[in-house]
Amino acid sequence: MRERLAFTPAEVAAWLQGQAAAGSTALLLSTCNRCEIYWTGDLDLEAWFRDLALGRGADLGEAVLRLDGHEAVRHLFEVTAGLDSQILGETEVLGQVRRAYDVARAAGTTNRVIDSILSAALVAGRRVRRETVLGRHPASVSSAAVDVAASVSGGLAGARALVIGAGEVAEGVLKALHQKTAATALVNRRPDRAAALASAWGAVSGAWDELDALLAAAGFVFVATAADRPVISAARLAEAMGPAGRDFAIFDLSVPRNVEPSARAVPGLRLFDLDDLQRLRCPVEGFASPAIDHARNVLDQELERLDTALRARTAAPRLAELHRMAARLAEEEAGAALAQLGDLGEREQRVVREMAERLVRRVLYPVSRTVREAGGKPETAPGP
Repeated sequence: MRERLAFTPAEVAAWLQGQAAAGSTALLLSTCNRCEIYWTGDLDLEAWFRDLALGRGADLGEAVLRLDGHEAVRHLFEVTAGLDSQILGETEVLGQVRRAYDVARAAGTTNRVIDSILSAALVAGRRVRRETVLGRHPASVSSAAVDVAASVSGGLAGARALVIGAGEVAEGVLKALHQKTAATALVNRRPDRAAALASAWGAVSGAWDELDALLAAAGFVFVATAADRPVISAARLAEAMGPAGRDFAIFDLSVPRNVEPSARAVPGLRLFDLDDLQRLRCPVEGFASPAIDHARNVLDQELERLDTALRARTAAPRLAELHRMAARLAEEEAGAALAQLGDLGEREQRVVREMAERLVRRVLYPVSRTVREAGGKPETAPGP
């Protein structure tokens, strides 16, 4: 289902252009673990999303989770902080949310509300990584895959690994393998990109037409490309295993999958996909609840700060109206008092006017506070 609903960057851009042309405010977040749409306004995109899924052959049933208002905002905060990831506290999702926001903003499908919410979510995510145990021991899909590879083989020091791809996940795998001193080769359809990335992490780069030889020489393979279909077939892997067979593990870290699922039937081959990583590295397992509680406390603080800011912004027009009314009242009452007092000097007139302004401000202060807390709704605020 995730494969069928995955959006390529080009599809995201095209969809956002359509939303911009329709005057909608929306953001699309498509990662290996989720496809989520955020929007504001009267237009309801849930029906469109379900129709899209049916058109791609995915009967969503109860798989769609819809959240509105505060619950939707909290969910976004938890996603950005890595609390809703396959690997608890994973670091890659923060960048994915930031890029989704940047793309939507460039397409013109954000507004002041979405800008405020996304900016606050990114601040909250950075705070969780900076202030909590989850941030001091960062994890990612890339590092989890390398850890699982090490656990099934008893270590990777000196092991021959192959990484296919040159994106963010592939770079994370290279970094993790470099830390475990594995001998690593990198192959990608863009040789310039592969050469630069391999050099940065002490790996060697190979040409795409050398892939079969590299597969035959590797003991561990990590596949993470942007392809929308399998690039590694079961037959290709069976040939790489050789006639005698050997222990061989391959990690498919892509959505849509880059390795044919039928490769699991190849004798001696162990295939791990993202669901396997989640099962082997359960998000809750191995983490004390205080770490999660600490992260959620950080999110609560940032949610409260956002709520206060949004309420103040909503209240601004009403408060401006109240202040204009208060200024008129002060001027009218001061004028009436001066007319009754007769001939006063300039100093005395100034004292009367200042007294009227102070009295109105003292009355206006609790009214302003009530309006601000009510989010600017006139019916909840007492009149002057």
